[in-house]
Amino acid sequence: MLKHCLLAVIAILLCGCMQNRPNSKATDTAATEVNITDTTGEKPVPVEQLILPGQSIGTIDINENSDSVFRKLGKPDAGDTAMGKSLSTWYTKHDISGYKTQIFFSKQMGAADEVSQVKQIRITSPWFKTMDYMSAGMHLQTIESKKEFNLKKSAQYTDGGKLYFIYDDADAGIAFEIDDKNVCAGIIIHEPRKDATASYIAFHPNTQIISK
Repeated sequence: MLKHCLLAVIAILLCGCMQNRPNSKATDTAATEVNITDTTGEKPVPVEQLILPGQSIGTIDINENSDSVFRKLGKPDAGDTAMGKSLSTWYTKHDISGYKTQIFFSKQMGAADEVSQVKQIRITSPWFKTMDYMSAGMHLQTIESKKEFNLKKSAQYTDGGKLYFIYDDADAGIAFEIDDKNVCAGIIIHEPRKDATASYIAFHPNTQIISK
């Protein structure tokens, strides 16, 4: 009888010890999860600032109707229209010396639904960024070092006496305008698998295609 009582006491004590021991697997998992969280790097770019190649810049999307764009951005500060194509320009604080947002619209003439849609978006403000934090103001070498895009020098233009080159990833739908110091002066988002220079009304009237 005494023997059975002693065995019962020992069993109870062992059970209590097992319950009080920390769960090493759970602890290790929690530590791993904290480490993963701590190594995420920079914060995600907010949606209103995000550049998505071939898709959008901020709240403006490729193929979005022009009426929707004007409701979001208001009346443009400048514009040009010809043959169902149009180019609208907005300046920061309506100051022509400020950053630009330019949108190229197009509509299919004679179609049942002649709606003007966004085909290209161009920005010069570094406030807008890709998911990898690429933006205007960044050096070409830094952009190329990320190896995210297959950029090819596709065109050139002059502005204010300076020469600029357009580096385009036609398949992805993104192009970078690079100045004579190899610094990005602007970013263009366009439809995937189409050249940035395909717009009927060029962002720069003196744009010249570089022979492929």
